[in-house]
Amino acid sequence: MELNIGAIFISNRILQDKEPPTWMYREEPSNEGDSGWRVFSGNEDDEYLDNPDNFKLVSADQLIKIDNEIKVNLLAPYGFSFEKDLQTNEWVIVDGEE
Repeated sequence: MELNIGAIFISNRILQDKEPPTWMYREEPSNEGDSGWRVFSGNEDDEYLDNPDNFKLVSADQLIKIDNEIKVNLLAPYGFSFEKDLQTNEWVIVDGEE
């Protein structure tokens, strides 16, 4: 079943370098078709983050193929952020209301 929430802004560290996603947050969308989700490996420095070529837009289904556990997070409203606990391999709410 497809999750049609809009495009997700994702780091190439995840897409190309195959690093796991460990940090994500949702902000108000910047345009129509944008989900507001921003997903990172956690290994991006400021120089990397400042280069828009280091990011791509993907569908929710593409992201779920990378990390199936991320699916439940994608339904959270704007203002939420999550971090993956590398010890338990579970996503934890960092900001937002449960």
